[in-house]
Amino acid sequence: MEVLNNWLSNKCSLEDINKYFFGIRDKSNNINYKLMEREYGYLSFRYDGLIPNETLEKCSNRIGIPMDYLLNRGLCETALFHLKLKNDNKMAKKYYRKAIKFNSAEALFGMSLLYCEEKDIEKAIKYGEKSALEPPMIKLINQDKLYPNYRVHEAQYQTGHLYAKFKKDFTKCFCYYLLSAESGNIRGNYLISCMYKKGVGCEKNEEFSKKYLLKATSLVKCKY
Repeated sequence: MEVLNNWLSNKCSLEDINKYFFGIRDKSNNINYKLMEREYGYLSFRYDGLIPNETLEKCSNRIGIPMDYLLNRGLCETALFHLKLKNDNKMAKKYYRKAIKFNSAEALFGMSLLYCEEKDIEKAIKYGEKSALEPPMIKLINQDKLYPNYRVHEAQYQTGHLYAKFKKDFTKCFCYYLLSAESGNIRGNYLISCMYKKGVGCEKNEEFSKKYLLKATSLVKCKY
């Protein structure tokens, strides 16, 4: 785990923390799968997915990310390693559950996606809602800045989608799409615009429809 420890302790920036499979990318930002096998395999086997406190503390002190947030990111990355590289849903759920005990919104969303794959929509909605209702931003240590709580806005959008597709409950769908829109989700803003325009899950409102369409357009321009 030498590479991951060194990356967290000395190299990573604030912007790097919310990138999936952090610490194992090459200079072109591509995932190094051999390095992933070595680093996350060892983290899983030797530390049960828990990044050592010494490493967490160094990273936290250097860039201001709370230690518990970093710990959860490591657990979720370990879950993703088992899911994507090992095709082991059972182990992925194990690490997501560990992170959920530490109040990880990302892990809740990960569980929701897994249950979607398994066609267990009730559990997918249950975990999706819990993730969607977590704070969309976290406070950095000794700074006035806020930092995105990874995948919350995706959980908000996904939960709205599940309510629309499987429950035909467009009122709840609207509520979660609106949360995602306010959190800066492009698709959430676009769909809220459409729902206001047609009066789906809400009263028709042309002014609000234009507002969220403009916001979606602005977010697209900022992204590209």
